[in-house]
Amino acid sequence: MHAGLMMQRPVLASLLGCLIGSALLAPSGAYAGEGDGEGGVADPEPLAGPQIEGVDDGPEQGAARPVDSQRLALAESAPDPAQPPEKERHRLFPLGGRAAIARGYRIPEPWGLGALMVWTDTRFDTRNLSAAVRKGGDPSPDVQMTALPSVTTHRLEGDNRLMGFKADLWLFPGVNFFASIGKVKGNNRIDVDVDLDQVVPFPFCRPAKPCGTVRLPIDTRVSNTTVTLGTILVYGNEKWFVLGTVAKTVSISSKQRSDVESTNLGLRGGTRFRLGENTYLAPYFGANYFDLDTTVKGVVASGPLFEDGEGIHLRYKVDMSARKPWAAVAGFNVELSRHLTFQAELQAGAESTRILASTGVRF
Repeated sequence: MHAGLMMQRPVLASLLGCLIGSALLAPSGAYAGEGDGEGGVADPEPLAGPQIEGVDDGPEQGAARPVDSQRLALAESAPDPAQPPEKERHRLFPLGGRAAIARGYRIPEPWGLGALMVWTDTRFDTRNLSAAVRKGGDPSPDVQMTALPSVTTHRLEGDNRLMGFKADLWLFPGVNFFASIGKVKGNNRIDVDVDLDQVVPFPFCRPAKPCGTVRLPIDTRVSNTTVTLGTILVYGNEKWFVLGTVAKTVSISSKQRSDVESTNLGLRGGTRFRLGENTYLAPYFGANYFDLDTTVKGVVASGPLFEDGEGIHLRYKVDMSARKPWAAVAGFNVELSRHLTFQAELQAGAESTRILASTGVRF
């Protein structure tokens, strides 16, 4: 049994890949939507300094201390003017970031690089199936294929794994653009039922000796290159965040087989817990919609079916789409520091399951 089918359900790598923790967050007392923070938001530091008073409470309560002595102490503790001040970082991105910092907000490191892994198990619907059947050999590649009621699909599912890399940039506070590229490996399975009495001519199939229906199971290996481009919009404060994602994915198959295009829309929201100075945990929930449309084509052959030892060869072309595009989302993001993040996510739908994990660095 052999098959020429190649199809792939592209996986959004986004794919958020550790971008969820980069939510734009406002410091205490500010209204939501004015700040951002990869690695969390630090409340503005209060202005603290010695109180210049005429007296200073000490061991002897109420003992007076001259004002000139206190000024002398302040002068001694002042930084040496000969020492150069700490060099300020000047960066182009995110645009408007310096103004946000001046208002007391903590913004993320603008650039991100990371690695991701995604496992996908999906069921599909098929439509517009056309085919050509030939006994004993493959139909010609330029054969006219037509819709044959005698040829139907019984099962269409994929089990694939993606390994890839991603990069992102905070263009503005709260607006992130990302891209990922990866390699998909796995298997796609489809069952095709063929009514031989309708497609095989007399005398091989005849009323006195019907051939019946044969099921052709197709199990193909997947080896696709997947590219994703998308954006993330974030809104929130130091306690919670909401983000929306839009991404376009193209999965380019090898050996002149079918490519796949999809559009991914997602909405997620959650809370943030501060575990350390620059360490945060952000669990979240949401929903994801994966709109997939593609055309799959290939050739499959049966084993011996007739008295002469020959089988049938089926060339087919079929449109397919995700059977149930909606999925519930649950995951978490851990910001180990301003420069290191880790994310894990589960997407569970009626006809699909996806698990992703990613790690990244920011600079």
